[in-house]
Amino acid sequence: MNNKRRWVLAVPGLAILASLVAVPVLLQVVTSMGLDETSPRFPDWAAWNRFFGSSLYARVLFKSLWTGALATLIAIVIAWPVGWAISRASRTAQKWLLGMVVLPYLVSTVLLIYGVFVLLAGNGPFMSLLALTHLVNAESSILYTHSATILMLAYEALPVMILVIYASSENIDQVILESARSLGAGRFKRFTKVIVPLTLPGLLAGSVLVYVPSVGSFVESQILGGPNGIMIGNVIADQIKRINDPVFAAALSLMLLAGVLMSIFLIGMLVRPLRASETSR
Repeated sequence: MNNKRRWVLAVPGLAILASLVAVPVLLQVVTSMGLDETSPRFPDWAAWNRFFGSSLYARVLFKSLWTGALATLIAIVIAWPVGWAISRASRTAQKWLLGMVVLPYLVSTVLLIYGVFVLLAGNGPFMSLLALTHLVNAESSILYTHSATILMLAYEALPVMILVIYASSENIDQVILESARSLGAGRFKRFTKVIVPLTLPGLLAGSVLVYVPSVGSFVESQILGGPNGIMIGNVIADQIKRINDPVFAAALSLMLLAGVLMSIFLIGMLVRPLRASETSR
């Protein structure tokens, strides 16, 4: 009876999941095969032939996947020490620090993008600060380059990654770290043998949360990246708004979904031996 009640409670959530995820994906599959009012026959593989017939779209897709991975990696490197430090702070300090972390969510995303646009502009605050090192010219800028897009995506991913790492790190009892230190483990060994394995599940969850939207983003690359920062999201948006080709847009969306799922699967395969070895110890 308890199992039946559990399934009954799960029905609303499963129904929402099916309606908002499974049904749209199925509709995308149908649309990509040319089932619309203008298509003379069904199925029509013209959109798929167009994608696989040119290496251009595959290169843009790979570039988007790589961009999302690089932005996620940068966010992890920056967020890990921050999330760990917040988890070790006092309760009062945690409230203030977490408030500062979630502060960007109170501002419009477009406003944040244009804020970074001003920072990265020639003679802007960021470039003027770098000019003090005499490594760059204050009038130079990385705007309208792919680097600006990666920087913006990493900045947007930081709050989520910090919160996830903080939540995972807070569950690590200080007694465990003290025990490792008493057994002769130094700081680096405590980090690699204790902290990393215990925070790895949260880190993977946070990576997925920031990787998926980063790969499919298009506003950041359109404003900051310019022609050199085009991503698959920009191509899909152009197919819908400018070219009016929803069939090809659906095919590109499905290839993006397949690329993201494959990337997540490969990451899971790479991390699985590490988790297995740590669990067996």
